[in-house]
Amino acid sequence: MAIGNVNVTQRLIRCQAATRMRIPGSFTPADFMGLTKLLQEIREDIDDALRQLCGKDYAPDQEPKELHIRLNESDKSFPLPIFAGWVESDDVRERRREWNQPDPGLARFGDDVYSEIYGEAFRYANNPDPLERFRYRDWGAGEILEKRSGEKATDPKSGNLFQTCLAIVIEDHAVGTLVVGFRHKPEDPLLRRTQDILGEWAREPQAGNRGGLGGFLKKFELGGPPLTNSNWVDLL
Repeated sequence: MAIGNVNVTQRLIRCQAATRMRIPGSFTPADFMGLTKLLQEIREDIDDALRQLCGKDYAPDQEPKELHIRLNESDKSFPLPIFAGWVESDDVRERRREWNQPDPGLARFGDDVYSEIYGEAFRYANNPDPLERFRYRDWGAGEILEKRSGEKATDPKSGNLFQTCLAIVIEDHAVGTLVVGFRHKPEDPLLRRTQDILGEWAREPQAGNRGGLGGFLKKFELGGPPLTNSNWVDLL
């Protein structure tokens, strides 16, 4: 029996015209370096604010130890995370090098391993309570069991046992997540200050000089659900 020809480019959404600026296929080394620079700026912004809040009592274990970003794959209106960048504090970098581990930003760029906290951040992105939009993982409290066997667990392996996460919102769409890792759960004033700054970087409209991330990402065709459908679990 004869089989008809199949037009793959029409049938598969992933196979599209190469001229479109899509995530992850259109990312260049220059884009990677530009995004890494922005992530470092965000981590240092949080670090400076916490240092100012604590004054001389600011301890090394209170600083943000890492910050990473996932971006949704272009053309996908459901959570499909692409690991896109990671920055770390000096002591985390030193420990990683002692164990001869690669930089997670380089080693993991482009991986599409699903993370529960990613889907959770999307689900709560439009919550009427702004504090509920932030999600958490506390590996020190046993939540490491949440990780599937295929997930990397980069943070707990680095000794960072607490994360707070927020969906990135651009033009009323949830398009990715920003995650900050700490050695342990910060005291409430430090956590709230961290989240204030994270929100100003991750959600439009950005305040002051914290709009660089949104401006950088808008050159790509961003994926992810509109806020009105960001509670994607209800659509299953």
